[in-house]
Amino acid sequence: MKIGIKSKLSNISNFVKIISVLMAVCSVLILVGCGNNENSKNESLEKQVKEFNSSIEKKKSADASGNEGIVVGSVNMGMNGEWFSEVMNGIKNAGKDMGVTLKMLDSESDTDKEAANIEQLLSEGIDVLIISPIDYNISVQSLQKVKDAGIPIITWNTTVNMEVTATVGVDGNALGGDTGDYVSEYIKTNNLSSVDMILLTNTSYEIGIQRCNGFKDAIKDLVDEGIVNIVAEEDIEMREDAEVVAKRLLKEHDDVAMLWAWNQSSLLGAVDAVKKSGKNDIIIMGTDMSMELANDMLGNEVKLQAVTTQLPYNMGYKAVVNAVKAAKGEKVESKVLIPLDTIVKSDDAAVNQYIENHKDLVSE
Repeated sequence: MKIGIKSKLSNISNFVKIISVLMAVCSVLILVGCGNNENSKNESLEKQVKEFNSSIEKKKSADASGNEGIVVGSVNMGMNGEWFSEVMNGIKNAGKDMGVTLKMLDSESDTDKEAANIEQLLSEGIDVLIISPIDYNISVQSLQKVKDAGIPIITWNTTVNMEVTATVGVDGNALGGDTGDYVSEYIKTNNLSSVDMILLTNTSYEIGIQRCNGFKDAIKDLVDEGIVNIVAEEDIEMREDAEVVAKRLLKEHDDVAMLWAWNQSSLLGAVDAVKKSGKNDIIIMGTDMSMELANDMLGNEVKLQAVTTQLPYNMGYKAVVNAVKAAKGEKVESKVLIPLDTIVKSDDAAVNQYIENHKDLVSE
């Protein structure tokens, strides 16, 4: 039987369609398999940066012109150090992108200075306030004056014991818990039967309490089983103090195998202490990556094993985005959560990608 040209072409076309469908199905199966093998919380920082940045509403110059005259007051818990530097760059760049006037003041972790800064901005005149409150309860008194004046309040990083227009931050429990999950996995993978651990913690800030609780909850089973022994736990915040405390605790507890620190500055201090102690076999973990910590992770002077981190630049940027919306009477997301990522020493590519993504944000 002869087959016409049209029939041949039709058969070829159908064959191509079948192959295309099969390839599509295979692609889906591969993606599903990959998704099952890698939990979403462990996605690369590069991917998270791109995804979150795509959600940030950057106004073009034509749109920004409508924001002229809007004054955004910014009262910051602190403005020094790499983490805060990234937030400040996010705030400044958002202000430029959106064509608003920014008035930025530093409270230097002092509630009295915070109150004075708020009073100053109220007297000068602002349309909206963005703030990282220093104290969950003490900061209420000053912020109530802002609210009574009918001025929207956007908090970032830290929260306050009152209703505000919106808050931008992270899941504090997950920030500590994700590192705790890694600790549990590390101990099980390496068949460790007994691990003495030091914790550098915080009970002053809500975010600090959440991180510490999240970490402890994640390792609770190992503690209950007697595999993890928390031999020392002290509150600390600043780098210099953390170094002194960590150095003392390392001397008092010679068998310590792991150390966890709740924030960037305490983690940096812990790394300093371990370097000077010469105990480079101690496994260090904590929260809030930095360029310095990333380079330490790439090196061999210490075993900085895992750091769960957030995106401070995006936190500052999104705070201003919400602030401008609120000032214009537009609908505002009441709660914005910044993505997290746990970066580990064994993944050189992820560490180098962190450095690449952040080198410009820190130096701007």
